[in-house]
Amino acid sequence: MSQTQANADRIRNAYAQWHATRGASPEAFLDLMAEDVRMNTNLAPPELHPLAHERTGIENARDYLVSLVLHLEMIDFPTDEIVAQGDTVVWIGNCTWRDRKTGEETRTRKVDVWRFRDGKVVDVLEMFDTLGFARLNGLLPA
Repeated sequence: MSQTQANADRIRNAYAQWHATRGASPEAFLDLMAEDVRMNTNLAPPELHPLAHERTGIENARDYLVSLVLHLEMIDFPTDEIVAQGDTVVWIGNCTWRDRKTGEETRTRKVDVWRFRDGKVVDVLEMFDTLGFARLNGLLPA
């Protein structure tokens, strides 16, 4: 098995665990990450919401993943496809979350790009429906 395929399988397994535990166990993702991992999102600017900030380092990645389920309840997180080439693995799927305070739900297509170096993830970029996120979090003017 090539390293590219091995990385894709590791990502597939991590998302399967994330989905099965409804986000309660980020360890499968964290085990893949280098100590100096960088996590970014397409949500911008950083002043908009704490989730818009770049996170650097494994502990900041842990804080981000843990904070998601503190504020949101995962309803669904299915994988549609995984594409891998070289040191890059792209996860394509959907996610549905419910805000724990308001009960509002949002569903969005989601794409995550994982870059590996020496068998560890060094960069993660997540892309999702920022308009739906802004509506869910009351960030749009009435």
